[in-house]
Amino acid sequence: MNRVCIEPSKFTDLRSGAESFGWRAFDDHFQTCDSSWSKADIPDDAVVFLKRVMATSEDKALWAMLDFCGDFRQGINVGGTFIDWPELSLLLGFVHAK
Repeated sequence: MNRVCIEPSKFTDLRSGAESFGWRAFDDHFQTCDSSWSKADIPDDAVVFLKRVMATSEDKALWAMLDFCGDFRQGINVGGTFIDWPELSLLLGFVHAK
C-alpha cells in the first residue's frame, strides 16, 4: 500500500551553506517540497505542523497525496508520528471547508 509521509525539513545549500526550512512530502509516486519557511514556522506538534502545511500549500503533488489518503481512507506519517484516518479526515474537512 502506498504510504504518504510529510517531514519537517532543513535544507542546506552545499556550496554556500545557506539554510532554509520547510517540509518534504513523498509517497511511492510523487515527491515535493517547500523550503520557504523559517525555523520558527515549524511547530513541534505533528498535527499543528500538518495543519500549517495544508493551510499554506497549494502544491498539486502534495494535494494529490492527501487526496489519495482520502480516497483510501488511510492515515499519514508526519515527522515520525502516524496520524490515523479518523483524525486526518477531520483535518482535511477543516481545510476544505475554508
